[in-house]
Amino acid sequence: MPSFEITGKGIDSGRKRKRVYSAANEGEALQAAEKDGTLVENIVELPPEPPTERQLEYAKDLGLSIPSNATKADLSDLISLKVDRDKPSTSRHREFARRFGIEVTQYVGKKALFNRIQSALVESGRERELLSWFVYRIYRELIGGKDDAPIQSPDDPIIQEIAENLENDEKIIESVRRYEGSELIWFGEWTAPDGYLHSGGSNRTAAYKEASLLLKQKLNFTENLAKKDRSSPKSGKNDGNSKASSRGCLSVIVVVLLIPASLVAYVALA
Repeated sequence: MPSFEITGKGIDSGRKRKRVYSAANEGEALQAAEKDGTLVENIVELPPEPPTERQLEYAKDLGLSIPSNATKADLSDLISLKVDRDKPSTSRHREFARRFGIEVTQYVGKKALFNRIQSALVESGRERELLSWFVYRIYRELIGGKDDAPIQSPDDPIIQEIAENLENDEKIIESVRRYEGSELIWFGEWTAPDGYLHSGGSNRTAAYKEASLLLKQKLNFTENLAKKDRSSPKSGKNDGNSKASSRGCLSVIVVVLLIPASLVAYVALA
């Protein structure tokens, strides 16, 4: 996240001040300074910090390839990616983080990114954003994570409407706040192809159940029609014929098994 050096005066004391604030942009840095009681006179964005010697040594011990222009934040994310055995984040997920005012590097891991989003959104005053992100993550699970899904963002009107419906329920909000960010990547339990059992966020909480119910009610008017269009009656007939053929084959086998062995031998010799 960028750092901004702000000089000015204390609103109450009138004394000169020079402070550094980390913020997503200049506007947020100014807000932070004003909230801190500073009458801003000048603001300068500081250049990114270079990696520390300790970071460089640790990265080399881990066998990491260090980009020539890596910053302190870049190397921190690269190290975490390796140590935490995280998966690389996608540009799509990084855009979600920036949408919520969270500056991330291109090397941030997926779990780390989701944790940062959740950590920022659980703050008081960001309840609508928290709920829209949570509802959107449940939507992604319900549609199986398809890339071509109709809803592509927490800003979608359907997601926003459901978040608005949940916003007045403090129990739901507290339930969402108890989730770890990485738990919102997927929900429930599933077995990977290698047989390893994975656990995601709980799908038994009040927040999950209510958000999931509202999503399913809304999706009946948006996506179920598309699903019906994709399922042709012809495929249904084929399925029925396959079942009938299976039953016919089974009947022949049963009849053959009921024929006496002596009769089968007689026919073979004829």
